[in-house]
Amino acid sequence: MKNPFCLTAVYKTIDGRELEADIRVPYPKEGKPFGVKCPVFIDIPSEAGLGVSYSIINKKHSEALVHERRYVVVSPEYRALDPAAAGSIKAPIQDCRDLLAWIYDGGLQRALDAEHPGNYPADYDHVYASGISYGGLLALSLGWNVPRPVAGILDVAGPCHLSDDQWKASQEATSRLPSQQKHTDPNLLCLDAAPGSSIFEAATLPANGDHLSDVDPALNVRGSSSSSFPPVFIVHGTGDDMVPIGLSRHLLAQLREQGVRCEMAEVEGAGHLFASALRDSPEALEQVSRGVDFLTSTA
Repeated sequence: MKNPFCLTAVYKTIDGRELEADIRVPYPKEGKPFGVKCPVFIDIPSEAGLGVSYSIINKKHSEALVHERRYVVVSPEYRALDPAAAGSIKAPIQDCRDLLAWIYDGGLQRALDAEHPGNYPADYDHVYASGISYGGLLALSLGWNVPRPVAGILDVAGPCHLSDDQWKASQEATSRLPSQQKHTDPNLLCLDAAPGSSIFEAATLPANGDHLSDVDPALNVRGSSSSSFPPVFIVHGTGDDMVPIGLSRHLLAQLREQGVRCEMAEVEGAGHLFASALRDSPEALEQVSRGVDFLTSTA
């Protein structure tokens, strides 16, 4: 039976393929009337090449965001990374930017009104983006080179500074470890295994080409200002051996230098996908909630 509070809409068609977005809306709730503008939270999953996707929004996060905060949450599919293809990062970035344009151009509102006429007016002044791991890089890409950036970004351990020695050392170390096994249940993901996935291979490609400045968030913070780059809240585990925490610390420093409102939460001992793989982690929920509070306070 169709769930009217979990919708699907096509936001883009490319090469004959339809790319869809999952849309979650709040249940009716006493004291929370319909027709009140709803902030929009773009939750970009990280396609980890393991047969599953990792997202900030797990069950408890979704309940808090959608049903308690009354957000509309949009989670897009996008073209898969292809380590063998030059510019493999550019395609997913473009897909996410096209999703943002679809939202601002009224595509999301039309999808909402088709199922719930007039009940969920989107608040275009409060459109936020989030992502974990590779999804964090994609979320950050909605802060530059777009006609209208998002109002704020929640980045959990997103790769940046792709030519930095810390990043290169991490890739060299993990490449020597055994490949990860596929799991049908992301709860079973072994975070100590090597990434063995397209994110870690593809994220190094720009350093070998001429388009690094098109895809690296760190290079696009430089030269920005508090009026052009949206507020950013970063969450990163100190035990992350896939995307070193020093990269996020460097990004935070750059944001501050440019006058961009930003904060960072460091989670002691946490590995790379702690916010997603530890499915009902109170600590993960706390940091995501803290990040959302920060972003909404800056809008």
